[in-house]
Amino acid sequence: MKIIWTFTLLMIPGVLSSISVTGYSGGGVSITCRYDRGYSDNNKYFCKGQWSECTDRIRTNTKNKWVDSGRFSLYDDTSAAVFTVTIRDLSEQDSGTYQCAVDKYWTDFYTEVKLNVVTADCCQKSISLSAAAGGSVNISCRYPQSHSADVKFVCRRSGSDLCAEETSVKESRRWSAEGQMQLYDDREQQLLTGIISHVTQQHSAEYWCGVQSDPGHKSFITRVLVSVTENHSTKKKTRNVA
Repeated sequence: MKIIWTFTLLMIPGVLSSISVTGYSGGGVSITCRYDRGYSDNNKYFCKGQWSECTDRIRTNTKNKWVDSGRFSLYDDTSAAVFTVTIRDLSEQDSGTYQCAVDKYWTDFYTEVKLNVVTADCCQKSISLSAAAGGSVNISCRYPQSHSADVKFVCRRSGSDLCAEETSVKESRRWSAEGQMQLYDDREQQLLTGIISHVTQQHSAEYWCGVQSDPGHKSFITRVLVSVTENHSTKKKTRNVA
């Protein structure tokens, strides 16, 4: 069967490869597709369906800048010859076959993406945390057991980019640090812990806990809304000194 499937892919005009991605209801996915550098100037698009009958979800000729279309965003990185597609607010209805595609004059190039969106009973879809400036924010996110061996991360969202700033951990029960963020992955408990220390109001933002099973493809599971408030005791002391 594997030989037949490979032969079938080779017979379809423009199909370069096939990848599988798992997403979670209420979360998001980030999918990275490569293309030949000779097609940097071509339009890129992401559509749902088989290559012969594919309905556009997003299409753009914009380079090196995020473009949005509803829950879909696309960034064409011409220097790396890749484009990244993110899908937000996933539901099980988003499951299906998609195509990362490069628009060509004769036959478009496709990377087939099989997306499976499931509901993870283990995990919260969204949590809200608050802390006073100068303190710490403690993040705890559970993940499905099937991802125990995968890389875990906490990302800070900036606009369309769900992962503008990333801290990741690749080993179990060993701290990993990046700037003011520390991560700890307990694979036996399927629990990812993050600590942001010495926070300021600039740390108020939307963060995401997630997993990365393959390079270039991320699953965002739990949204973390962080709110940092002014430290009133410090403010009061400053006023008294004045």
